[in-house]
Amino acid sequence: MFLKKKLIGILPILLIAGFVLLKLLQFVEIDFSQQREGLLHFVDVELTEDEADRLDRDFIPGIEYISNLTGTWAVRFLLAAFLMSPVSLLIGRSFPLYFRQSVGIATGVFTMLHVFVFIYTESFLSVFSRAELILGFLAFLIILSLTLTSNKKAMKLLKRRWKRLHRWVYLAVLLVMLHLIILDHSWLVYGILFAFGFVFRIKSVKRFIKTRL
Repeated sequence: MFLKKKLIGILPILLIAGFVLLKLLQFVEIDFSQQREGLLHFVDVELTEDEADRLDRDFIPGIEYISNLTGTWAVRFLLAAFLMSPVSLLIGRSFPLYFRQSVGIATGVFTMLHVFVFIYTESFLSVFSRAELILGFLAFLIILSLTLTSNKKAMKLLKRRWKRLHRWVYLAVLLVMLHLIILDHSWLVYGILFAFGFVFRIKSVKRFIKTRL
């Protein structure tokens, strides 16, 4: 019964992540005949006439599309994970641990895919070539460590250190925002929502809300 409830609880995350991954796979081809050039090949995304006029180009390179897609969903899942505490405070009810873990794991998966795509098409050393890439890679290392410890075994093993480790999410959020700002991606809405998450973690704000609800 608990496993069934748990599966139903994480079903929305599985569906969203699965849909995005299927969309991503449409633009990835594996070609064993050209191993020197790499097994993976990325299919360009054709644009509609309106999109082509707006963007002033006929297609989006497959690698650019996949990089943007994985990066966007990594940030969205990170935002969802970060806003769970404020939302719990407002509704007076906490999210189940397995649901929070599933969102955290989804964040880690899409972050790893985002970094993998970049390193596969560029090189590992390219990560250290520009400030925004270094910031993004540092955020990745933090998110990876949080993903690997998002389970009960890690909680029992690390004990009090587990909470200290997972507070590094604050730094990861700041690094991700700097990464987006320098790249000049759509960062304003994310910035406002992440700021909302930070404000609702201030003790005085939390006390005020608890007395009003």
